[in-house]
Amino acid sequence: MIDDMEQTDSDKHVRAHFDGVTRQYLQSILNDGLIEEHRRNPPHLSEPLSRLLAWCQRRPLVEQFAVKAEADGSFRVISFSGVRGKGPSYATKQRYTTLAEARHGVLLRHIQDLTGT
Repeated sequence: MIDDMEQTDSDKHVRAHFDGVTRQYLQSILNDGLIEEHRRNPPHLSEPLSRLLAWCQRRPLVEQFAVKAEADGSFRVISFSGVRGKGPSYATKQRYTTLAEARHGVLLRHIQDLTGT
């Protein structure tokens, strides 16, 4: 019988492998047209864009980004600490005038993480 420690290590190994394969696929489909499609925010998304967004949502909490509405009406991208009692921090200094622009900024941050740039 497999003990809990071995099971945890196996889970991490499988998840790391799956994430690596997924990243390779996403890098192969990533192009300016896909980014532009997201910026336009169409009602129906292409399969490649849907897969990219699904990957963004499945990432661990400490690797995710969100949008925070500021008191002045602007929006900012935040990242989560993943530590209980420690709040989120600003991922960038950039401010966005609309929620759609800020959401696109979140996607661009995920793409930076994906490509390592």
